[in-house]
Amino acid sequence: MQGNLITQESVAVADAPRGACAGRADELWARVALPPASPEPPAEPVAAPGLRRALAMVDEGVFTSRANRACGSYVARAVPSAGAVYPYEFAVLAVEDGVPTAYRLDADRRICARLAAGERVAAALAASALAVPDDGGALVVTLTRPWLSMRKYGDRGYLYTQLDAGHAAANLVLAAAGRGARGTLRLRFPREPLSELLEAGENHREIHSAVLVPAATDTAGAADGPWTRWTVHDSTDRDLRGPTWRSWLESACWDSLAVWPEHPGSPAPRTAPAPLAHIRTDRRTPPGEGGLGDRNGWPELIGTRVSSKAFTGEPVSADAVWRAVSALSTPLETDLPGISPLSATLVLRSTTEPGRDAVYRLDTGERQPGRLPSTDEVARACMQQRALAGAGAVLLLHVPRTSLAGAGSAAGAESLRELAFRCGALGQLLYLGANRAEVGVTAIGGFDSPLWRTLAGLPEDDEILYALLLGRPDDSGVKFDRLATAHAQNER
Repeated sequence: MQGNLITQESVAVADAPRGACAGRADELWARVALPPASPEPPAEPVAAPGLRRALAMVDEGVFTSRANRACGSYVARAVPSAGAVYPYEFAVLAVEDGVPTAYRLDADRRICARLAAGERVAAALAASALAVPDDGGALVVTLTRPWLSMRKYGDRGYLYTQLDAGHAAANLVLAAAGRGARGTLRLRFPREPLSELLEAGENHREIHSAVLVPAATDTAGAADGPWTRWTVHDSTDRDLRGPTWRSWLESACWDSLAVWPEHPGSPAPRTAPAPLAHIRTDRRTPPGEGGLGDRNGWPELIGTRVSSKAFTGEPVSADAVWRAVSALSTPLETDLPGISPLSATLVLRSTTEPGRDAVYRLDTGERQPGRLPSTDEVARACMQQRALAGAGAVLLLHVPRTSLAGAGSAAGAESLRELAFRCGALGQLLYLGANRAEVGVTAIGGFDSPLWRTLAGLPEDDEILYALLLGRPDDSGVKFDRLATAHAQNER
């Protein structure tokens, strides 16, 4: 492969001239050597109110979890990620000393790097049809770094990247709402101005979405708020930053994405709260318990979310599953069209009320007759992830193949990013709904799509984008896909 450190030569090393060997050794060392580290700018406290609020929301919505579980060598987060990769990061645009300012966040080091301030930031916002809330709020931008997932999962890792970012971006909106703020998520806006401002493309990042975080939160002003663990470092002078390490592997991965068709969708500056999929569960949900319920309880649900490592195989309460699924009807404020080709199908296969076991089309509420999948079939459909075979219910999110928008698509069609966002956001809602209903849940992006299509009786031209399993949790084992091997794709 081009770029490997060791390549075959027509002349054996032992027979090559001494100077040639030395030259090759020097070249090899030059490739493995690292550039010197630049001096780190002095640390400043986080002073801008909007930045404080943004850090509080990002910390609560993504970075931390209070779930009571053994985390081993990783830090528990408020959102799941395929293989625990978390292939995204964040930037914040807020007003500092009366000037619009852009920061890039380093979550591991808890550093906010100030990239630009003033007219350049204002111009990028205007060109993107975005604005920083003028009440001391902020704009939180999610940037994906596809290579982090693709280096483990190949091309499918790009889909996982979008699903993971959907979980995170939606949870930011939910975290803001749980604190009394009306968070708004934007997906349909020109990305180039912000990408240039945040130096995204040159660092192999994509702008995914932007969340407007108003000032009305009850955590931002606390003296011991999450923002107190962060510092600000001035990086507006690019000449002082020094060289940036870049992997040719990531560059090759990034270049491979250029051939993927992208359909940006029609710009839609107007937003409205609406469910992300048409879900009919009213007849099976107790009055007053539709959606995620009282917003005052959302911070607790977010903070204690957990992914199940396995399922015991014991039947699960059908009422509990329907209560969890009802969370999918929770409205989120976005700029996406109110109507989407995305559909949801629920397979109830092992409940404490066997008479309710069936396949349900959630957009119509229709109950489909037919045989339900066996435990062995569930394992095979989940790429032989045997730990998941005991799930009592499976939620499938699917679209007609023709709706996967690309170049030449209709103006109102949705891009893969937008459809994957809907799936990731609905997945996050199901996680929180399952937490409220005390049902185990885990999401998988690696599955046998044709087999699930057959088992659930879906149309032949439908593509399944996401699968989520519910049941009685068994957290005594190991979540195998956190390991280096891509078990979710049946790698052996």
